[in-house]
Amino acid sequence: MSIKDLRDINGATPFHAYTVRTSDGDALPVPHPDFMLIPPIGDTVIVVDQEGGKHLIDASHITKLELRRGRPSKSAR
Repeated sequence: MSIKDLRDINGATPFHAYTVRTSDGDALPVPHPDFMLIPPIGDTVIVVDQEGGKHLIDASHITKLELRRGRPSKSAR
């Protein structure tokens, strides 16, 4: 997955929650844009889980994003 694609989906208005699927089978929910951190350079992103755990992921290992249907999440942006 490209960093540009991740930025576009994470910055969409209105924001829709999604799940990041990785090549090793992880499923990481992103309920709000603040849970996905995309640095200005590089190909590594950080997903923060509900317990505050941090998952560093090379964007090339993201196999798909599953958008959740339904009402958009409230965003502070």
